[in-house]
Order: sequence, then structure tokens, then C-alpha cells
Amino acid sequence: MTVRQHGAAAGPRSRLLVRVAVLMLLTLTAGIGLAGPAAAHNVLIGSDPADGATLQSAPTTVKLTFDQPVQNFQPVVTVIGPDGQRYESGSPQIDSTVVSTGVNALPVAGAYTIAYRIVSADGHPVQGEVHFSLADGAVAGSGSSSAGGSGDPAATASAAVSAGSGDPTGPGATGPTTAAAAPVASSALSGWVWAAIAVAAMLVAAAIVVILRRPGERE
Repeated sequence: MTVRQHGAAAGPRSRLLVRVAVLMLLTLTAGIGLAGPAAAHNVLIGSDPADGATLQSAPTTVKLTFDQPVQNFQPVVTVIGPDGQRYESGSPQIDSTVVSTGVNALPVAGAYTIAYRIVSADGHPVQGEVHFSLADGAVAGSGSSSAGGSGDPAATASAAVSAGSGDPTGPGATGPTTAAAAPVASSALSGWVWAAIAVAAMLVAAAIVVILRRPGERE
């Protein structure tokens, strides 16, 4: 009789464990499905010139390399000098994951800002900046800037990118988001998703412990 009672108690307990395991699997599957789209925005993984580099010769082109192919939809790349002038030349060119543009002669030594705005593989706009410096001895030629201006180069770069094109996500949009906003939002959302998965897994584990420790039916 005692053996039968223990066997009867083990049956419902086993079924509960199976249900809990299925619930955990469904929770993890849903979390992974949400985390995938959240991290789908393009991310800049390299540039030429490299971010923070000090150059001994002025570049004639700049290249931005992303982790996924870039959509050919009104890309914007500007090169802003320490004098507030713009030095990019021509329209940006897209070759799969690489966006490049020509650079006019750089007559001023100092800090330069490459500001970009592209449409990522998932259709969302992505913005950001890359910074490099031109050494004193590297100044060459008189150069002809593509636009006038003065003041803070970073502010000028942001304004130039914002004025370059409208938000491609739909009519009536007011313009692009702030620099690098899309990757930051993506990272934050992905973090919340994984935090929710971790909490759910902890709750399921606690439920399993409670079920296993629950005393069986009286003999």
C-alpha cells in the first residue's frame, strides 16, 4: 500500500515537472525571438581613417564598414574640419557593407569629424560619428570645401547629417534620430529581453524546487 501511494504521488509530480519544462522552453524561445529583431540594426565595425587616429597624410577617401549590408537609400557622409568647413566630395557610394565617399584636399590641421547616416538592413536609419586628427605636417593643398560654416565641428556635423535627408520610415517624418540612437535603443531593448528571460528561468527553477520538496501523500 505504501509503495502504491508513493507511485500515485510521483505521477502528478512528474506531469507537473513536464509542464514546467515545457513552459521554460516556450519562454526561452519567445525571448530569443524578441532578442533577434532587437539587435538587427547595422553596427559600424570599422572605418578608414580609424576612429581616433592621427594621420600623417591627408586622406582622399573615407570608408565606413558595417556588420550588415547597407541599403542604398540616400546615405549621407560628411567630413567636417576644425574650421567648421565640410570637405567631403561627391555622393557616398555603397558596396554591400562598405560606405565610402571622396574627400577634398584638407588644408587645416586638427580634429576632423566624419558624420554618417545610413539605412540599415532592417530598414531603420542609423547615425554616428568617427573622429580623426590631421597632424601639422600633413597639411596639403588649398582645398575647396563643399559648404561654408564655422564653429563647433561636432555640432556642424550633426546639423549636416540631419539636413542631408529625411527619415525614410514614412511620409510626414520630421527627420533622423540623434547620432547612434538606433544601436543604443537596440542594445537597451535586447538587455531587457534577456533580463526577462533570466527572471522567468529563476521563477521556473524555484517552482521545480518547491515541487520536488513537497511531501507526498500520507501513507
